[in-house]
Amino acid sequence: MSAPTPLEQIKRETLAAHRAPHLRAGHRAQPDQIDLLASISGTSGEVYHHSGPYDAALASRNRDARHAPLAAVASSNREALRATPAAHVVDAVTRKVPLHGTASVPPGHADLAGNVMCYEEGADLMRERDAAGGAYRRLSQSG
Repeated sequence: MSAPTPLEQIKRETLAAHRAPHLRAGHRAQPDQIDLLASISGTSGEVYHHSGPYDAALASRNRDARHAPLAAVASSNREALRATPAAHVVDAVTRKVPLHGTASVPPGHADLAGNVMCYEEGADLMRERDAAGGAYRRLSQSG
């Protein structure tokens, strides 16, 4: 049996996500500002929820590890934190600023505070053709 095409994989994952417990009536996300501004409503008058990029971080979507979007990126998030100087991580958490400085110090070298960075660099999917999971494919535009 051949490996599924990317489109088949996306369809399969979409079906699995819509069977997930977080989409049942008791677990639905409350409407946000975008939802409240929209003129779309459901058949019974409930507010329609527009999925957005931050929905993956909702607690309601991460209750079951089998369907949790954040579980899919746990190892890469762990490596990103290991590749970030501790001061930058503290800033991100305490001052609520975006995480910056990730991989700014190569593995095995020390940051400004003297901490040796210990992390593993992942594949460059844009340039490495033999990357694990396959290289990133760009769709060519005809015309």
